[in-house]
This record gives sequence, structure tokens and C-alpha cells, in this order.
Amino acid sequence: MQIGYTTVASPLGRLLVATTSLGVCAVSLGDDDDHLEYELRAEYRLAEIARDDEICDEVDMILAYLGGQTPNIDLPLDVQATPFQRQVWQALQAIPYGETRTYQQIAEGLGNPRAVRAVGRACAMNPVSLVVPCHRAVGSDGKLRGFRWGLERKQALIDMEKRGSGG
Repeated sequence: MQIGYTTVASPLGRLLVATTSLGVCAVSLGDDDDHLEYELRAEYRLAEIARDDEICDEVDMILAYLGGQTPNIDLPLDVQATPFQRQVWQALQAIPYGETRTYQQIAEGLGNPRAVRAVGRACAMNPVSLVVPCHRAVGSDGKLRGFRWGLERKQALIDMEKRGSGG
């Protein structure tokens, strides 16, 4: 597998976007490029990974979303997932911009109300956050629960979406 990636500044810190010939395989937020690149290489140990600053369309679309200029990120994806993970990720993508759902509501929507923890795990395993908006999943009390890049970034994403949706 060959992966190209780039890192750029974003409203939420450094943004890494990685692609294969089939689509986006990773989207990460962080404080420094070295750590983001390390995580990408750790996740795809067997891939040929090279910096590719020509990943412009994908980066531009994600930056437009982060800037509140577009409510959706519609990009082809190249991610490995179990059938259940794919179901959860599709459910996350179906949550309207500016809204959230509880992990319980997502599990119930999938017809498996006891799968709350599995829904949380599928969110945690999402390699293309922002494109698959796992930040829209919250605890049953409406409070924020885990987010790979910190609860501050999760709150900032939710707030940005609420402002953009008029909510």
C-alpha cells in the first residue's frame, strides 16, 4: 500500500490528511507534525508512506468544513473496518450537521440497544474523523466522552457546527 500525506495548520491545531489511490485513509489533529506522522506510520507499518503536499482537494475540503464554510465532507474513503464499524460510521454521517446523538441512540438506531460500548469503540477506531464525524456522539447525559484529540477539540467542533447550523 502506498500512502501520501500532508500536514497543514487548521483552526484546531495541526491537521494531517493521508490518502491512497482509492481515497482518504487517515485524518488526524494534533499539536505537532512529528507526532501526527509517527501515529500514521504506527498505524500503517507495512505501507510505503511519503509526504505529498499535492493532496490539495482533500485538505481544502476539510479546511472548509473546519472553517464553517461547508457542513459536509464528501470524500472517497479507503479504510478497513468491520461490518459493525461501517454501520456505526454510516450512522454518524447521517447525524445532521450541528446535532449530536448519544451512543445509546446510535446503538438503538442500529437495532442493537445493548451495543453502546461497541458504538463507542467504533468511534474510537475511526481513522478518518471529521469525514466520519465521531465528535457528534455524546454520553447519555449529553456530556462529552472520549475523543482521540481531546475533549476541547471535540467541544470546539460541536460549537462550530452549532454556530454554522444556526443552533
